[in-house]
Amino acid sequence: MHQSRRTYVPRKGKPCHLYYTTERQWEPDYLKGRCLELGLEEQFLRYQIRLMVSYLGVFFALHIGLSVAHILVAIYLTNSQTHVLVDVLFCSISTTILLLVLSINFFVGFVTRHHWIMPLSSTLATVVAVVSDIGLVVYSEAVNKWELDILHYTYYLCMVYMFLPITSHTVALILGTAVSITYIGYYVFCLPFTDPGQNILNYSYVMVDFLHYICFNVMGIYFRMMNDMLTRSSFLDRHQYVMEEIWLRNARPQESRLLNAILPPHIAKNIQVSIRDRIQLTEKGLSYDRLRERSAIGMAIQVYPDVSILYADVVNYTYLTTTLTVERLVQVLHDLYARFDVAAAHFNVQRIKFLGDCYYCVAGLKAPNPDHAQTAVSLGIAMIANIMEVREEWELDIDMRIGVHSGDIIAGVIGEAKLQFDIWGPAVEIASHLESTGESGYVHVSNATMRKLKFQGIKVKAGTAKAQQDPLLQKHSMKTYLLTGIPPRESVRRTIDYASPHVFDPNAYHEPVHYMSYVDHTAEQIEDEIQKIPIVGVEPICWRRRKNKKDHMKGNIGMVFAAFNDSHLEGNYLRRPDYIIKYTVLLVWIMGCCLIYIQLATNESNCILCIVIDIIVFLFLTAVLAICWYKKFCYWKHKGDENYLYSRCSCIIFGFFEKTQQSLRRRIVLYLLVVLSLLMVTSLIMFLIDFSLLF
Repeated sequence: MHQSRRTYVPRKGKPCHLYYTTERQWEPDYLKGRCLELGLEEQFLRYQIRLMVSYLGVFFALHIGLSVAHILVAIYLTNSQTHVLVDVLFCSISTTILLLVLSINFFVGFVTRHHWIMPLSSTLATVVAVVSDIGLVVYSEAVNKWELDILHYTYYLCMVYMFLPITSHTVALILGTAVSITYIGYYVFCLPFTDPGQNILNYSYVMVDFLHYICFNVMGIYFRMMNDMLTRSSFLDRHQYVMEEIWLRNARPQESRLLNAILPPHIAKNIQVSIRDRIQLTEKGLSYDRLRERSAIGMAIQVYPDVSILYADVVNYTYLTTTLTVERLVQVLHDLYARFDVAAAHFNVQRIKFLGDCYYCVAGLKAPNPDHAQTAVSLGIAMIANIMEVREEWELDIDMRIGVHSGDIIAGVIGEAKLQFDIWGPAVEIASHLESTGESGYVHVSNATMRKLKFQGIKVKAGTAKAQQDPLLQKHSMKTYLLTGIPPRESVRRTIDYASPHVFDPNAYHEPVHYMSYVDHTAEQIEDEIQKIPIVGVEPICWRRRKNKKDHMKGNIGMVFAAFNDSHLEGNYLRRPDYIIKYTVLLVWIMGCCLIYIQLATNESNCILCIVIDIIVFLFLTAVLAICWYKKFCYWKHKGDENYLYSRCSCIIFGFFEKTQQSLRRRIVLYLLVVLSLLMVTSLIMFLIDFSLLF
C-alpha cells in the first residue's frame, strides 16, 4: 500500500532523523481520522455491516455444524437416554433461538437504518448462549447429579469478538467482559469448597482463571482492532482507486473534446491512440518505435479537396499593444479570440491557430460540407460583428479585415516533441493575400468562393484596388468581392463580464455545467463501486444476484482462506513490510506475562529452573516489546518532529526494528522465537499441574 521511508542511520556515530510517516498511516486513530476527513465514515460503516453479515453467515454454518455434532455425540456415546434428552433439548432450543435472534441482521438495509439492532441482537444471542450453557450444567448437577464442566466459554468469547455483528469495539469489550465475569462468578459462587484448606487453593485458581479470561479478551480486542485497521486501510485504498478511475473516466471525454477543439476528430483520434500507447509502453518499461510513430503521424498529413480558408487580421493591432497595459491587452485579446472560437464552433469551422493579430480557420475540414464557402463567409461576417461589439464595449479603435478563398489544401500534424497542426498550399496563400488586400469591416472573397455562395442576406460589392494590383492574385486571374451582412445572434456572444474585467463567463464557450448534478452522479458512482468491493465470508443469496459478474477480485481470493490463488501475488503480499508488528508483539507480551503468573501460581514445588526460565522469557519478551515500540515512543515524545536528531544508540534501535519490519525472514525468526518462549512457559504449567496431581 505504502512505500517505506527508512530512518537514516549515519556513520561515525552521527545522529539521525526519525521518519514515522508510513507507520503513522497504519495507526487506528489516523485511519479513522482519514475516513472522517474524506467524509467516508458512513460509507465505511455500510461496508463494515456487509462484512459482519458475511461473517455471521460463516458463524451460522459453523454453529449449526457444531450443534449437530454435539447432539449426535450425546445420543450415540451416552448410555442414559433420559439424561441425554435434556441435553439435546437445551442444545436444540438455544441454537434455534440464537439463530433466530441473529437472523434479523441479514436484512442489511433495515439494520443499516437502525444501528441499534446489531448490538441488541448480539447481546440477546450471547445471553441465550451463556444461560443455556450454565443452565444445562446447573440442571444436570441439581437433578441428575452429573458434575459437568463448562467448556463453551472459549467458543462464546470467539463468537462475541469474531462473528457477532458489533461495529463498536467498546460494545464488544463490554459484552466479552460480561461473559467472562459471568463464568468467573459461577466458578466462585456456585462451586462448593470441600474443606477450609482448599479455600486458598481455589482462590489462587480463581486468579488463574481471571488471567485466563483476560488473555482471551485481549486476543479478541486485538483481532477486532487489527481487522478494523486492515479493513479501513483497504477501504481507503479502494476509495482512492475508485476516485482515480472515475476521474479518468470523466477525463477521457474532456480529453477528446480538447483534442477535437484543436485538431480534426479523425487526426485527434490517431494521435490520442499513439500517446496512450506510448504511455503504456513506458509504464511497462518498454521502448516505443519512434519510426513507426513518425509514420503514423505522417499518415495524418493528407490532402483536403474543396474547402474554404478564412484569414482574419485585427486592424490597428499595433495601437492596442502600444496604448494598453499588458493585463488589459490580454483581457481584450482573450475576449476577442474567445468570441471567434464561439462563432467558429457555431458554424462548425475548424480553427487552425492565431498568431498575434492573425486568426485563421478552415470550413469543411472536420467533415465534408458542400456549404463550406457559405459557412466560412457567415463566420467572417459574425467575426466582424463581434469585433464591433468589442470595439464599443472596450472603447477601442479596432476593426477587422477578413479574406476567404475556396480550394484544395494539405493539412496535418508536424513535429515530434511538440505536435503542431497546420495547413499548407496555394489556396492558403491566396486567402492570406485576400485578407491583406481587403477592406476593414468586409469579408474579401475570391471568385472561387463567390461561385459557391447563396446570396440571401448578403450584400456584395466589387473588390479592392489593392487586390487588382496584387501579383499573386493577378497570377491566378483572381476576381474579388467584398461582402457584408447580418450574422445570427447565436454567433455573436460576449465572453467576459465587463462589470468585473477579471471574471470570464464560462457559459460563453460551453453548455452550463450543473455542478451539483455532477457531484451527485460521482457520489452514485462511488457508492456503486463500493458495493462491488469483494468480501470474505458467506454472502446472502440476495447479494449474489446483485453481484457484478465482471468483478475479478473475488476470483483471485480463496474461498476458504483469505489468500490469493496466484502464488506470485501471495508471495508479494507476504513480503510486504509489516507495519502493525508492534501491536502483535504487545499482545504476545501481555499473554506471556499472564502465562508466567499462572506458572508461578501453580509452582507449588518451588521449581528454581522454572523461575529462571520465566525470568528469561519475560526479559526476552520485554526487550522485543521495547524495540518494537521505541520508535512510536520517540515519535510521541517529540510530537512527530522529523528534524529532531537522535543519538547513535536510538538510530541503531530504529534500524534494527525497520530491518525486521521489512524482512519476511527476520519476522519469521522472531515469530518462531516468541512462539517457542510461550510454549516453554505453557509446558512448565502442564508439567507442574501433572506433578501436583501425582504427589
